[in-house]
Amino acid sequence: MALCAISVLAFCNIAIFYGFYAYLTEIGIPPAWRGPLMGLEPLTALLVRPFLGRFLTLANGVRFMRVGLCLATLSLLCYPFTTSIPALAAVRVLHGAGFVIIAGGLMGILTAFLPREKSAQGFGLFSVTILIPYAIMPPFVELLLPLLPGHGWAYAVAAPLMLPAFFLLIPLGRKTSAMASAMSPEHLERPSWAEVNAGVRSAGVLLLVVANTCLVAAHSLVFFFMRDFALGLGAGNPGMFFTCANAATISLRVLGARALNRIDQGGTLARAFFGLAALLPLFVWAGIPGVLWGMAALYGTGMALTMPLINASMQHISPPRLRAFNANLLMVAVDAGFFVGPFVGGMLMAAGWTVGGLFGLGGVLMACAGFCVLPVARQMLLAKELG
Repeated sequence: MALCAISVLAFCNIAIFYGFYAYLTEIGIPPAWRGPLMGLEPLTALLVRPFLGRFLTLANGVRFMRVGLCLATLSLLCYPFTTSIPALAAVRVLHGAGFVIIAGGLMGILTAFLPREKSAQGFGLFSVTILIPYAIMPPFVELLLPLLPGHGWAYAVAAPLMLPAFFLLIPLGRKTSAMASAMSPEHLERPSWAEVNAGVRSAGVLLLVVANTCLVAAHSLVFFFMRDFALGLGAGNPGMFFTCANAATISLRVLGARALNRIDQGGTLARAFFGLAALLPLFVWAGIPGVLWGMAALYGTGMALTMPLINASMQHISPPRLRAFNANLLMVAVDAGFFVGPFVGGMLMAAGWTVGGLFGLGGVLMACAGFCVLPVARQMLLAKELG
């Protein structure tokens, strides 16, 4: 329960940045710099996480998370006072470092808690804690903005949400210490570089990392550019897109959590990717907010399947000592996707692209993810048939 609550609080400080592109526009940041500044936080996480994953263990995960919470809280408090490009760049780097340390600790401890035979169900339920902030925070921030001196203060308002997480680390620390003391020493040792290199070179691992990068890059285009698109359709509260999408995602993951363990996970994952590939380019044809909200529910349904199934697939093809490391590799892909998506999207918008064109690009990325998953799906199905 502590792990899930910390996850909700941590992702609240990311979910509020759905309007960051518009905010950079409001404070006069040149178009060519908006994409890089949006991508700088995940770029920092991308550079830090591979080294972090090498040193994180069950025994020290809580200590790492405590440091990450301090850095994330400090960065959120700095946003209202940073409007120049160098200052914003520094805050984004600080924010990225803090968040990657929190998320790395969460994933490392989670992989120790989850039994392998229930990994899809476990990742599905845990991912609900990631989605709740994305369902709640965008519409909440839209309601709060008229009461604040500026958009930057909305980011500072999220800083107090980090305080309860510090207290939740106390029971989590006791639990992880008890688990670590009961485990044999070899399970607490960091994997060697030879093991890591062999694991990373595995074709299945690389394909899942590429697929997750494409998934998150496509999702980041929706996340960062949907607000202005929805406003153009006359939506009174553009945050409702994320509320509808995440309500569908949460509903499916909660109600269908047990079924995720029984289905053909690889095949279902590929089909979900191809369905999303067809859906994203259709956003531009929504016409009115009501139709867009319906598409948001379909989008959330597809996302409900992709994220837990890609994590479960990685757990199935990974040897026990590399499961935590490979779980963090998927998080590296998340960082890469959240850097590449807004960076390229911002540059394309500065070059004259429309938001509809970005949604089409997102569809192409989803299709690429589907093709990457197909060989892994065959590998998993064969392993299941062989027992």
